[in-house]
Amino acid sequence: MRAFKLFALAAAGTASLGLFASCEKFLDVNQNPNAVLEAPASNILVAAETSLGFLMGSDLHRYTSLIVQQFAGQGGSGIQAAEFDRYNITPTDINNVWRGAIYAGSLADMQKLIDQTQATSPKYAGIAKIAKGFLFSVTTDAFGDIPFSEALLFDKNFAPKYDASAAVYTGIIALLNDGISDLKKQSLLTPGNDDLIYGGDLAKWERLANTLKLRLYLHSFPKVTAASNADFAALLAAPASIFFRNNADNFLLRFEAIANKNNPIDQFEKSRNNTFFPSVTLVNLMNAKADPRRPAYLTLLPAVPATPTTPAIPAAYVGAANGTGVTGVFSNFSRMNTYLRGNPIPGGSGFNNFDGTAPIRMLTFAEYNLILAEYYARTGNLASAQTSLTAGITASMDDAGVASADRTAYIAARPALTAANAVQIIVEEKFIANYGVAVEPWTDYRRTGFPTLAVPANSSISAILRVLPYSDLERTSNPNTPARPNLTTPTVFWDK
Repeated sequence: MRAFKLFALAAAGTASLGLFASCEKFLDVNQNPNAVLEAPASNILVAAETSLGFLMGSDLHRYTSLIVQQFAGQGGSGIQAAEFDRYNITPTDINNVWRGAIYAGSLADMQKLIDQTQATSPKYAGIAKIAKGFLFSVTTDAFGDIPFSEALLFDKNFAPKYDASAAVYTGIIALLNDGISDLKKQSLLTPGNDDLIYGGDLAKWERLANTLKLRLYLHSFPKVTAASNADFAALLAAPASIFFRNNADNFLLRFEAIANKNNPIDQFEKSRNNTFFPSVTLVNLMNAKADPRRPAYLTLLPAVPATPTTPAIPAAYVGAANGTGVTGVFSNFSRMNTYLRGNPIPGGSGFNNFDGTAPIRMLTFAEYNLILAEYYARTGNLASAQTSLTAGITASMDDAGVASADRTAYIAARPALTAANAVQIIVEEKFIANYGVAVEPWTDYRRTGFPTLAVPANSSISAILRVLPYSDLERTSNPNTPARPNLTTPTVFWDK
């Protein structure tokens, strides 16, 4: 674990020379000269947040956004994105994300931070518990049953049991509540600029924890409505100030216009050109409503003038059809734009002319409002659902830089919510607002059936995937890993 810790810190660019600042101390005969000393809490926090942001913009995002058809893979047979897009996601593919990124990466850093600061600097432990709760939530949403209660014991347990996803949710809520409590305790050390997400603003961490609880309660609605409704209603009775208040509260990690510090979506696009495109499902949904977020989300294919033998083709936003990428090499599609990649580079040109500074968004103010909209719709309060839907669309469009007049026109053109259409309208708006957010759009689809998806072309599986496979390295080393005969059977407790 300690050896891994040094690796994680170095990989995140946060290794501290202070670890060995004093040769005299290092050579103290009362210390083991072969032991690695504990890293400062600030270094571990930077490593944990950095690895979490990269995880949420890399493999876990690509798998789930392909399955839910925000994106589509291209490039020809054998190309990873094209194969994943037609559901060739194998246990071997999961090894890095499961072991390296989730359990031995960000979660390990968070647990180490808790262990090291709980007694003397619990404000750090509180941040780590809330971030840990978030990562456990998306992990169980993606995989179903996972190691939780016996996880992260390091050398004390190399074969943790797998907890049922419903029990993991219960444990996460308790973890979030503990984290909120820790934030309010006296602390020898207090986070500041080493908190890359909120800059040491502990009130924002508390708002994240409470907003995340609303997300988790909402997930339960289709199968356990009564219990979910009671939990949601009890939390919602608290002052609104304990939840996200505006886009400044968005849970996201920012990146830099420096090589290897660009956001991971941009890095992937630059390193694997012509393999990862916005899906026709997303693009057509936006085209049908003349969505003014398109210029920020998508590049526009230029118009093609008429020739003596062909008609003119107008400029258009065009998505790639899921599952078609294995049949050849095609690239005449819209690509992701500034919203996911960052600012255009002055004087540059081409589809990779971005600086990679776009943040990786993980939970936003727009989503918070759309959570409320669905809750109100499901409990029969259509007026409040409409108000929250409008607030969610407004927050999403403001985040995408849409002009106020265009935003107003879009909202005015939306149909009124009814008992029959409300959930579909709200979830489809959330599908668009959560462009680039890992796991959650797929979660929404599995629990609501929206947006309507067709099985990708050339898929060997005849249904939309409901869960990711377990890592084969995990299965080999941990005999408690459950069998997973297929990926299309509803597995997570809230699945429809």
